[in-house]
Amino acid sequence: MSKADIKSIEQKLEQLSAFDGIVLAVWGMKPNYNKEKFVVNFDMSIDLIFDLLSFTEYDFEKGIYDPDVSDIFIINTFYDCLMNFSEMTVEYLGENEIDIYVPVEDAFAKLEIRDIEYSNIVVDSYKKVASSRGEKPVKIGIYNFDTMKYEKFPQEFVADDPKFYFMG
Repeated sequence: MSKADIKSIEQKLEQLSAFDGIVLAVWGMKPNYNKEKFVVNFDMSIDLIFDLLSFTEYDFEKGIYDPDVSDIFIINTFYDCLMNFSEMTVEYLGENEIDIYVPVEDAFAKLEIRDIEYSNIVVDSYKKVASSRGEKPVKIGIYNFDTMKYEKFPQEFVADDPKFYFMG
């Protein structure tokens, strides 16, 4: 990898670290005849981003990583994915799993969210897909730590607004 590629990856991961500590929520309708509602909340952190990559934060800090194609896609699009969160669709798959599709570049990022019924909700994968599935969610929220309530996810999200970050 060239020095320019490494510098670009470093800059993008620093940009992504600005999202460390936000909590997001998605409200939707289950695809059944009862039209039951569901809500899923999950946090975005630098730990999550490194969990999705093939190398660790330690590897990154020591400069001993070799990103694969999937890593490059995650690094290049995760910021845009979060900025486009208000454009998502949600596919309800079952009691403890949904897929979220967010437009990025010329495709969609698919976030597989699992273990919803348990205390440790997992964003299991992040990958590039050609098209989206599912429905527009009823609401997309971001937790405001000042008011201790969810707010509608802003159309123009400001990444460094302190009211949306858990500090501590």
